[in-house]
Amino acid sequence: MELRHLRYFAAVAQYLNYSEASRRLHVAQPAISQTILDLEDELGVKLLLRSKRSVVLTAAGTAFLHEAVNILQRADEAQRLAQRTARGEAGILSIGFFGTATAPILPPLIHAYRRQFPGVDLRLYELNPDQQLAAFDQGRIDLGFSRLLPLDRRTEFEEESIPTNW
Repeated sequence: MELRHLRYFAAVAQYLNYSEASRRLHVAQPAISQTILDLEDELGVKLLLRSKRSVVLTAAGTAFLHEAVNILQRADEAQRLAQRTARGEAGILSIGFFGTATAPILPPLIHAYRRQFPGVDLRLYELNPDQQLAAFDQGRIDLGFSRLLPLDRRTEFEEESIPTNW
């Protein structure tokens, strides 16, 4: 069963009309009819009673419609969440920080970030610079705040300055 099957069925059930569902979905009516027949065959039940003049949901169709709508809503939510996460608006950001070195700058940065991206779960870990490097290697943190690294360690990471208008 595919989401397409559920979308087509839900549209026909909503409008109780194959032509209207076809128009709203921008899909040929025969494709909708065949998809619903395939869905009924897969489920082993009749979802719709059809005549030349009307379409009526069966009891099984009514029960299935409720679940199909929930599934479609969850699929849409999942898509939106994935898109928001890809844009950095949701998800988890793990930050390593070196306490004494970052005390003056980190709290205002965290506050500003939370205001701008309330859907991101921030996880803060107090780590010394060596622990932060190990945490990067292990994928436990995404970002680190520290003091200046010794010259021999600076080639491992590119230092970024923090924008003052953020």
